[in-house]
Amino acid sequence: MGVMLLAGFFFKSPCIPYDDWHGQQFSAGCYNDIQFLYDQRGISEHVFPVHGKLVHNATNDATALVGGAIEYPVLTAVFTWFAGLFVDGPDGYLVVSAVLLAPFGLLAAYLLQRMTGWRALLFAGAPSIVLYAFHNWDLLVVAAMVGGIYAWWRERYGWAAFWLAIGGCLKLFPLFFLAPLVLHRLAAGDRRGAARTVAIGVGTFAAVNVPFLIANPSAWWAPYDFQRLRNADLTSNSIWVWGASQLTRADLNTLTPALIGLAFAVALAVGWWRAERDGEYPFVQVCGAMVLAFVLLGKVFSPQYALWIAPFLVLIRVRWGWWLSFFAMDLLLYFGLFRWYYDVQYRDIDFGLAKQALVVGVWGRATVVGLLFFAFLAAGPAFRSGARSEAEVHAPVQADDG
Repeated sequence: MGVMLLAGFFFKSPCIPYDDWHGQQFSAGCYNDIQFLYDQRGISEHVFPVHGKLVHNATNDATALVGGAIEYPVLTAVFTWFAGLFVDGPDGYLVVSAVLLAPFGLLAAYLLQRMTGWRALLFAGAPSIVLYAFHNWDLLVVAAMVGGIYAWWRERYGWAAFWLAIGGCLKLFPLFFLAPLVLHRLAAGDRRGAARTVAIGVGTFAAVNVPFLIANPSAWWAPYDFQRLRNADLTSNSIWVWGASQLTRADLNTLTPALIGLAFAVALAVGWWRAERDGEYPFVQVCGAMVLAFVLLGKVFSPQYALWIAPFLVLIRVRWGWWLSFFAMDLLLYFGLFRWYYDVQYRDIDFGLAKQALVVGVWGRATVVGLLFFAFLAAGPAFRSGARSEAEVHAPVQADDG
């Protein structure tokens, strides 16, 4: 994993120095949000995110996040601010961010290894580590998400709720996993544990967010308002851009939550059906299906979301072909996307080989993700046997030790 993280940094290094960009950020694929947002989001000004806000124009479009505001929840915002305290330029910011992010990638790989053994290499060796480890700040939420699943695996359901809620304070999606966690406890007949899970998850999310909400409601709401007001544009790589470009932002703000909610309901219901059939709620499989639905049907399917999916290709026992298919389409999309940006901006070429690769990548990835939704729900877990300590194996099983 350390080698792949190092390779990920060297992959982004052609974008240093940032001020000497001449198209290599697209032709070499080294573009990253970390350098780009350093000035764009006021990180360079070292302003704590609680002072930020979203500026609107006359048509109620989101025009700018200013004063330290960023389009991510509070803990990611605080991390971006903290990393910026040690540097005075985008190049140093990329280096410091990589140093601070790398341990989270190592932690996620370690926890996956504890749960699945050698299968963790499917995460550590995934192309997405090289492409996206330092593309954005997603290693933070991946570590929190995997930490939550690890706590669940160890039957520490309170801690699972805690870490999933922390994940929701980094990037929102792990918060949704509290629903299958609660159903897992209900299916086991543990109503008290289910109630405790809700209390810990909601309480943790509130404890992190409420101080920011009280200090500056507009700053706290800014990232959510930004996502509400953004459209599915060419930077989002979603199916809505390439398959339903006539839909307005208002249409998508109605349609996408409804479709995501429906897909979540299907996943949760299938999980309950499997629990009645098999005797245990398939927590990890339902979580995996939910994240697939969230990225596929949402307005935005940013490239680095591959990092959200990668752990589930380890944790859920699906055939190798799924892993190969997903990352093949992801690679095609990634290099097609950035090469197309280069063609348009520097060569005045629109529909060339790069755009064709991009379109194939978008729809190929969407197809794989859509099919994986059903494959995850039908599959079993991939946890290794005999992984827990002898004390845990022979100790009485308790509903929850927090």
